[in-house]
Amino acid sequence: MNGWQRFGMLIVCCFLVMVLYPNFESNAWTFMAIVAGLWTGVIMVWSIISNIFGLYRFEGLNKIITIILLGGIIYSLLWYFPQTDKVSPINKLKHGEFPTKEDLDKGLKRFTFNFDFVRRNVNRDENFINQDMNKEKVKKEIKKKVTKKTDEMIDELDIHVE
Repeated sequence: MNGWQRFGMLIVCCFLVMVLYPNFESNAWTFMAIVAGLWTGVIMVWSIISNIFGLYRFEGLNKIITIILLGGIIYSLLWYFPQTDKVSPINKLKHGEFPTKEDLDKGLKRFTFNFDFVRRNVNRDENFINQDMNKEKVKKEIKKKVTKKTDEMIDELDIHVE
């Protein structure tokens, strides 16, 4: 495998961990960027060493190194990936808590994949933004927001109504 293929493998591993363990906060994106940068550096250094010494010609050695690299990537992602419940994914696996279909669905929704796609029809009462809201509920929401905004403006202007 060359460096680009190993980099692709890194991206796929990061994506899979984020999809299979979706209970993370916004700091997980920073973590993934740091991990991707770190492992990209490792891949680049290994590619340079491989090209200098001609190690790319030995198929068996190349496969072993790729397997070790894959294991290192997966291990570091599973061990350090931040979760909201403060339990790392590798400890969840150790205690028999494997990803479920709900986790997979939630993880895919974080990447905005819509596999529950329903064709949008302009004549329908529902749309993708407020599928569960009826007209009365929308009116109440609008009225509540307008009242709140008006009260804030009155407080800012310090207007006293008699």
